[in-house]
Amino acid sequence: MDENSILSYLNFARQLNESLIKGQTSPKSDLNMEVTAAINNTDALLTAINSIKTELCRLPLNFCEREYIENCVNPILIALFFLSFTSYELAFTVSILSSSPIVPPKKSKLKKTIRIIYNINEECEELYKLLKKRLEPLIQDNINC
Repeated sequence: MDENSILSYLNFARQLNESLIKGQTSPKSDLNMEVTAAINNTDALLTAINSIKTELCRLPLNFCEREYIENCVNPILIALFFLSFTSYELAFTVSILSSSPIVPPKKSKLKKTIRIIYNINEECEELYKLLKKRLEPLIQDNINC
């Protein structure tokens, strides 16, 4: 059922209720007043919902965009952040250890850490390329707005 058919049923119910009230010989009962109030409230509520729906349709929103970002962009962005942060921290640590007069330098372990840093940076480059591809549809959609 769409809103228009519900509104037509409400109008029919209102007319039926009014004809029942007119046919009564006794004064309006509380039940009739409650039924009339319920019909009027429902009619006003459906009209307001229909108006809100119309106004939402006029907005240039793409509700799928948020889902796309949450499912396809954010996981890559989070992984890229943590990998780059780890790379930065490892590079900072190697820098401190290689120039520290207190800690004796262990060249072989520092070289292994530097290789790890380079590997992490290569992974970051791959993730960045993938992120760039996934952001292109969003950028193209925003150009048309």
